[in-house]
Amino acid sequence: MITHRVVAASASLALGAGLLLAVPPVVVAAEREPASNDCLVVDGELRDSLATFEVVDCTEEHNSEVIKMLDYPADAGAPSTIADRVYEYFGRECTFDDMTQWIGGKKFRLPIRVGWTFRLPTDSEWEAGARWAACSSIRSGPQGQALSYTGKLPEIFASTPLLDWAMCPPGTPKSGQWNNTLPCTAKSKWIYIPGIFIKGKPGKNYPKDFQAKADALCVKQAKPFLVKGAKTKPIAGLGPAKDFPPGEIYGDCFIARADWNGSRG
Repeated sequence: MITHRVVAASASLALGAGLLLAVPPVVVAAEREPASNDCLVVDGELRDSLATFEVVDCTEEHNSEVIKMLDYPADAGAPSTIADRVYEYFGRECTFDDMTQWIGGKKFRLPIRVGWTFRLPTDSEWEAGARWAACSSIRSGPQGQALSYTGKLPEIFASTPLLDWAMCPPGTPKSGQWNNTLPCTAKSKWIYIPGIFIKGKPGKNYPKDFQAKADALCVKQAKPFLVKGAKTKPIAGLGPAKDFPPGEIYGDCFIARADWNGSRG
């Protein structure tokens, strides 16, 4: 197990966000920086870019993998100072397309139960010269929690049915709420496909007054995923009005599970 760590001098105490007392930390450099396709054991919240981690052999249990390495911006400050804006710095360099190409060998549109986030060095390592960032994976479980597993995720993905990675609501999707999604099974009636945005401001009749337009947009989104002669129209699950900025409404799109053609889109 290769440890990524920093040991601070006992006299060095944290003071606020990323500020230290005058006594400098004693930096113990990581044995090596992470690299593409490394397997990681991340401590704490996986979506926290500053969470500490260990690089392990992929035959050991782990909960993340490095999708690709990124260059740390030359004009950016210490990692703790950019943590709240990390997607602004790296969002264009690590995307859904990057993740799907990494896991499946080509781009696809179908949402799957794998997400991505960013790993950063600690402030002390950055001060010692570390200038890297890592785009890393998160595999979601039944309740959205991050799963631990053994083996490399692209190999696991290639050896299992696509339905095992898709998302399905437990019942018929509804508007005005966020629809929970679970791993799909043969009993699942609906499957989640890419969503849509609608221009407009929710009023007192929301979501009813937007439903027909949203459903029509989901029909367009659904075409690559449907068998010929599909019998059930796709539907939109419009989110809560309180969650949208003025003028923009988001809706999840769903197709009947029985009408899915098995495509990635």
